[in-house]
Amino acid sequence: MRNSLTGRDQVELSRKIFLAGVIAASVAVAGCVSYGGFTPGVSTMSEVRSKSGRPTDVRFSSGEEIWEYATGPEGIETYVVVFDGNGVVRSARQVLTEDNIHRLVPRKTTREETRNLLGRPGDVYQMNGSEVWEWRFRPQGFAPEILVVYFGGDGLVNGVTRVLESVGGGRRGRR
Repeated sequence: MRNSLTGRDQVELSRKIFLAGVIAASVAVAGCVSYGGFTPGVSTMSEVRSKSGRPTDVRFSSGEEIWEYATGPEGIETYVVVFDGNGVVRSARQVLTEDNIHRLVPRKTTREETRNLLGRPGDVYQMNGSEVWEWRFRPQGFAPEILVVYFGGDGLVNGVTRVLESVGGGRRGRR
């Protein structure tokens, strides 16, 4: 059977296919956009600074500049923006995630690795001979929790505890 579409129908079909392609490309690009709408490989340091302001911490690692936007001790999110050597965004993401918390391995994960995984803690104190770091976070958008990480004298994670904020809360106000 031969093509039964008229010239007008073929043009209309071509437009619909083109429109579907544009929509698919837009969705794909939107999937690459991260914290603050910054696009890895495109957004620059000056764009991040003008939209997000001054970072709460800046550090350097393996030729990358890392800007942290921590909302602690009261906030529940910490965003990290990593720039390549040319000042272009390599990644921008929320780091207080279930996945990162599960990467903490007692007697293996160091303080530095913990800091790189989760960002700056909202509170740091000593308790029973251990250094203790706390973060507020909201797993999967539900009730806020306090993440408590204990370090031994060797600088390694000794334990990780999570407490519903309404049950135990952090040390805020107990200074």
